[in-house]
Amino acid sequence: MKKISHLIEFILLFIFNIFVLIIPLKLALWLGRRLGDIAFVVLKIRRDVVMKNLSFAFSNKNPDELFDIARRTYQNFGMSMIELLSFPKLKLKKLIDTKIEFEGLEYLDELIAQKQGAVLVAGHFGSWELMGAATCQKGYPLDFLVGKQHNIPVDNLLNFYRKIKKIGIIHLKMALKGVMKAVKTGRFVAMLSDQDAGKRDGVFVNFFCRPASTPKGPAVFSLRAGVPVIMGFCIRQKPFNRHKIKFLKVDFNKTGDDEKDIELLTSKYTQILEGFIKKYPDHWFWFHKRWKTVIDNTPNMY
Repeated sequence: MKKISHLIEFILLFIFNIFVLIIPLKLALWLGRRLGDIAFVVLKIRRDVVMKNLSFAFSNKNPDELFDIARRTYQNFGMSMIELLSFPKLKLKKLIDTKIEFEGLEYLDELIAQKQGAVLVAGHFGSWELMGAATCQKGYPLDFLVGKQHNIPVDNLLNFYRKIKKIGIIHLKMALKGVMKAVKTGRFVAMLSDQDAGKRDGVFVNFFCRPASTPKGPAVFSLRAGVPVIMGFCIRQKPFNRHKIKFLKVDFNKTGDDEKDIELLTSKYTQILEGFIKKYPDHWFWFHKRWKTVIDNTPNMY
């Protein structure tokens, strides 16, 4: 039964995707914003989680301000998904010349000159898929570390779209071998490190002043391979088809204590992410129960 429902979902997505590829990108982005409005106002998809997260993270804001951030979050996510579905027709060179501004490429260029790889930490922030594609278009060797989606046909379609934009794919089940090989051969491996990781796979670091189980993979790979952590952010600008892609290097000195280093490095890039979220609150993925895993007897906010 689940396979049938997944097939139906894929067919509906594919039909919608064809429509997205036919119409102009500007119109498709407008459609993405409107679909975000429908998901927020009419369908109320995960709206309770979004509002709870926002109320906690921005307790100093009034209900109207939180409502506006939430609405724009849905709109931004809708546009980001449209951009991913538009990969087959996107002329990235033209976009980079006219619509995308880069900042911090010197960090990547320095690593290329040294023939050194890096762990590129990103969050579900802005149009992260477009950031990956645009970075590859600029000539940087980039792989995505990806988990498998429940819907296999959809998962295959999205990975195909990434590959046609020259993004390498490392599957999570092959992470240890794949990531280490990639960074040691001078490639950059992008990892999303901003969702709840549970008690076994996560390390607790403060995120908006509350302990949050955070994936420790980026820190582990960086420390084991001896490569730096670079953070990437894609910031949408008006009009909504413009972006600034910003890279920055996470400076870190080892203490000699492996476990402590993993926690400190994870905390460092998590705090940088928090700073960007505070500045662009409608860019982040508030749909997720970020603080679901708790320490000991800490009350669960969900």
